[in-house]
Amino acid sequence: ITLIDGRFWGATGHWMDLRLVITSVRMKPALWLTSALVLLAGCSHTPTPAVTSRESDLNSLRNAQGAAIEAFVSRNADHMVSAYSADASLMFPNAPTLQGEDLRTAIRALAADPNFSIQFSTDRVEVAKSGEIGYTRGTYTMTMSARDSTKVLREKGKYVTIYSRQADGSWKMMEDISNADAPATLVRSAK
Repeated sequence: ITLIDGRFWGATGHWMDLRLVITSVRMKPALWLTSALVLLAGCSHTPTPAVTSRESDLNSLRNAQGAAIEAFVSRNADHMVSAYSADASLMFPNAPTLQGEDLRTAIRALAADPNFSIQFSTDRVEVAKSGEIGYTRGTYTMTMSARDSTKVLREKGKYVTIYSRQADGSWKMMEDISNADAPATLVRSAK
């Protein structure tokens, strides 16, 4: 190190002002302390509560399910279809998975069946901590015309419906899965 007129030749191969070096050495503990305090303050910061609370998410999902159930009970085809997201899947017992236009056609056929009726009993509603996905689970009893339309059948079973929160904050069914407890039983012959 060569010291000339308050400057020295540093290890970097450049002339450096000794006053700047001394100041920067003195600032290091202060800078370190400031950095540590900022870091600790960031760690101890209480997170901002989510815009919607868990209870609010659960209530909004219950309301969405209630609206979907009402659409099915009233056989309102448009409302039944609109309860599903655009990319939804519907899984009936003993049938292939329905999506897109096939899903909408099946739902409209149910609504058009003069013997169709359904009751639901929900025993669980859950929403993920993120608030982006939720599900409902329960049992159902559905009455409908047989495929050959000469009989009226009743099916009892279980369901799980997975909902996704949409960009507008609403909930739509994205996976609707039902599982019959046993084969449908004959209620009566169709009129």
